[in-house]
Amino acid sequence: MPQKGYQMSHDAQPVTDSREHQKNGEQKATEAKPSVQPITEQVQGYRSARALIGWMTPDEAKLCLSRRKADEKERPEYEERSASARAAVSSRPISNAQAEVISAAPDKLAEHIKSLQQHPSSAQYFHEGWHVAMVDLSKVCSIQPVIHKDQAVERIVGVNSDDIESLAKLSLPIPAPSNLAVQFIPDKQSWLFSSPNPNLRIMGQFGGEVQPGLHGFGFIVAVSSSYMQVGSYKGRYLLRDGYHRAYGFLSTGISHVPVFVREFVTFNEFATGLPVGLLPQDAYLGDRPPWLIDYFNDDVSAEVLTPATHKMVVIQGLELSTLS
Repeated sequence: MPQKGYQMSHDAQPVTDSREHQKNGEQKATEAKPSVQPITEQVQGYRSARALIGWMTPDEAKLCLSRRKADEKERPEYEERSASARAAVSSRPISNAQAEVISAAPDKLAEHIKSLQQHPSSAQYFHEGWHVAMVDLSKVCSIQPVIHKDQAVERIVGVNSDDIESLAKLSLPIPAPSNLAVQFIPDKQSWLFSSPNPNLRIMGQFGGEVQPGLHGFGFIVAVSSSYMQVGSYKGRYLLRDGYHRAYGFLSTGISHVPVFVREFVTFNEFATGLPVGLLPQDAYLGDRPPWLIDYFNDDVSAEVLTPATHKMVVIQGLELSTLS
């Protein structure tokens, strides 16, 4: 089961067992903490994030603490902080069972689920074996090492915690038309698409006659739909997508939300389509996995700054002459 009574960052208070928190409080308060200073302000070019350094390799944890600056990662305070987090993970009891994680979706979601089944972007999930269910996020494991706090908070603004349909609109949104930021660069014969959303992607291609004697060829560009997904592999429930929303929900005390759920037989099947840069496989499939609530636990995670990134797609037309 997830570790209760943990020490949390000051800006987020997920639901915990208050009795156990009080029981462990005095012991936690007397433990010496490494001397890395908490982040209190934004730095230009960086974003505030929470990192599960207790499950990272030592080098990756120190890089994360040092803002990815290789010439600073060997500072003693980073070594001390990362070693302390790994020790905290190692001291946890072995935890293999996840009980009462999944429950049936309520009848109030019937219309929303029907809309998901009818939309082309979300209908494919049902064809692949996913179904909608309620999930207790506090009992779900994490495979993603870092979450950006600013984006997480922005995603849940205006959500009504007492309205299950309001939660579903965020966790399992019905795709809606959206405008893309795009510009044409004449001297480069290029289209430039830009978005802070990492889901901006080339979704397909087309080609054919657009009018008599003229042919058009190009690509389909869009911000792909993102749904909260929990996969079950070897009895362990792991969040595949929707990390910022999960952090946002938990930070406001919301733990039970509707998501897509599916059981996987092989790891290759589970890992298909996942991004690079995840935690090591033995971290989240091992005896002491990270839970989503561990992002708030200063014993095993840390507040860090990560370089700000922007997703871009460039489509360029070239005219070439080659020697025959």
